[in-house]
Parts: sequence; structure tokens; C-alpha cells
Amino acid sequence: MHQTRLCLLISLIFLCILVNRTTSGCTGTALVAKNGAVVVGRTLEFGMPLNSHLVVHPPGTPFVGQTPNDVPGLAFSAVYGFAGITVSDEWSLIVDGTNEKGLNAAVFYFPGYAQFPPATPANCRRGVSPLQLSTWILANCATVADVKQKIDQVAVLSVYLKFMQMVPEMHYKIQDASGACVTIEPIDGVLKVYDNPLRVVTNAPGFPWHITHLSNFLNLSPAYPKNKTIGQDTFAPFGLGGGLVGLPGDFTPPSRFVRMAIFTQNYPRPTNSTDAVGSTFHLLNNFDIPRGSNQPPPNTAEAESEYTSWTSVSDLQNLQIHWKTFGDPRSKMIDLKQAIANAKDQSKRLFLGPQKPEASGASLDVTSQLK
Repeated sequence: MHQTRLCLLISLIFLCILVNRTTSGCTGTALVAKNGAVVVGRTLEFGMPLNSHLVVHPPGTPFVGQTPNDVPGLAFSAVYGFAGITVSDEWSLIVDGTNEKGLNAAVFYFPGYAQFPPATPANCRRGVSPLQLSTWILANCATVADVKQKIDQVAVLSVYLKFMQMVPEMHYKIQDASGACVTIEPIDGVLKVYDNPLRVVTNAPGFPWHITHLSNFLNLSPAYPKNKTIGQDTFAPFGLGGGLVGLPGDFTPPSRFVRMAIFTQNYPRPTNSTDAVGSTFHLLNNFDIPRGSNQPPPNTAEAESEYTSWTSVSDLQNLQIHWKTFGDPRSKMIDLKQAIANAKDQSKRLFLGPQKPEASGASLDVTSQLK
């Protein structure tokens, strides 16, 4: 009886931990143009403003990994220059970035499934925090093949971030300019690398589960359904979209994964990278999470429901990073080569734009252009 009660208590505690996790609804994708240009994009959702900046790190920039014991972790310098979007004022924590070789690294929340290795002396010597793995990849790797070869050189450890009031549980989408893509997930203390031909990522559960889950939607098609006769009555579709009846439309990670996979697989191939950038923004618009549409778990650090704080799109051929924020829907862009050259030997940053829930973008007044 005592053992049964103990098991029940442990189960209840575990359930409370799962229920009270902060949530995040980020969605990532990519398009390949007819000329071979690869464009990647993602949304960033969180229940609190992350005060994100765009940071440019030139080659030679030094970094030191964070560890749970506050001892210095892996020390490394950037072989390649790169730019990325940060969280808060932490210049070394990159949520989404692209380097001068056209490699993109993006971080996505992975609650309840990320399992980091213990912080041993050996692990700490090659240790980085969950939001520094992307930094290490961008600084040291040129291609997805590079990442696969070098990933064992680093250990991702469970580092508590004070401003987020949590250990960020993350997994990663890595894409290069050839179109190769992998998803990396910390499972059982090991960084598992999965080929990702769909180039789509959301959040929990694990990537193999999402791939299996797609088998439930093999009947969906963008084709206009044919009329059907039953007895003496003929039934016709109400309008466009009849082939996608049953497509999940909620904001859960499994539903967003299915939705994005179907959208990207059926999207007409853009002509070039410029068209692909615009097309990726339009795709990602479908994954904006409106304020108030989903409430956070009780007793968490989040006071607001999640919303799309910013969206980024990177052109891996022309090395351009585009973005827009909640408070300013007009897209902005930096030329990565020029930004790295201008940075010379010192990192630089730029505020991404208004991201707070109360932010509102001003429309461009074109009254004077009426003719």
C-alpha cells in the first residue's frame, strides 16, 4: 500500500511538472527555388518578450561555453563569420543564424523530451548551453556534412537561464545552401542527428514521431474534389480547399508540423531566391499565433498567451537575412557579407524591432501618391 501511494505521488509530481512547463509554438521550413537557391524561415513564439537583437560575429570572435556549475565550458573562436538573432542581451545565445558559408542553424523549443548528459568535468570542458549549440555550429561548420562529422566534439548541458527562469529544452534544425537538412535532438544525453528531407520542424514530441504521424494524412490533396453521386443526388464541393478537409488547423506542434509539411510539398517552386524569400514569408504567415488564442499553463512564468514575436527568413544563396517583428510587419534585411566586412574584428548588434505584446506597427501613409 505504501509503495502504491508513493508511485501515485511521484506520478502526480511528474504530471504537475509537465503541465507547468512553459510552451512555445515555433515553426520552421524551407523552400528550394528552380535555380537551386535555398531559403529557410521560421517563426518565434514565446510567452514573454525575448528582446531579440540581430548580432554579427566576424571570424575570430571568441566564445566560452556556459555550464551548470558556472565553470568555463568549451572555448572556441569563430572560423566563419555569422549573424544571428539572440534572446535578450546574451550575444552568444543564437536562436536563428546564418554563416558566411550559407549554413543556417535554428533553435526550437522541445519541452519534456530534451535529455542532457550529466555535468561531469569531461563534459564541462566541451560544454555549451542549449542556446549556444547553434553558435558553435555556425562558428565552426560550413555544411550539414560538417555538422555530422563534428557534432561529437561538443556537449549540450542543462544550463539554467535566469532571465527565462528555466533550463531551455531545445532541439535544432540545420540547413545548408545545397538543400541538405538535419534535425538534432538531445535524447538520453546524446545528440541524435536525423536527416530531414521535409525541411520542417516544430516542437515536441521527437522528430521521428512527427514523421510517423504524417501517415495519418495520406488522403489529403490540394486537388479540387470531384462531384459524387449517391442515389439520385449529386453532391459537389462548397468551394476551394475541399481536398484538404481534415487538415489540422490548431496550433499544437503535431498539427503545425503536418500543416507545414503539406504546404511546402505542394507549394509551386519559386523561380529564384527573391521569389523564394517572399514565398517563405507568405507560408509562415499561416503560422502566426494570434494573441489570446492559447493560454499558458497555470503557475508558469508566462503572463501572456503566446504570440508570434518575430519571423525570420534567410537566403542561403545570396547570404541575406530578412525579418519582421510583431510591432513592425515590414520586412528588413542585412547583407551578411557586407555586415561581416563592416564588423571587422568586433561583434555588432542591431535591435530587431518592437516585439512586445502591446507593440503596434504604423502603416505607411501613401495618400499623396493618389493620382
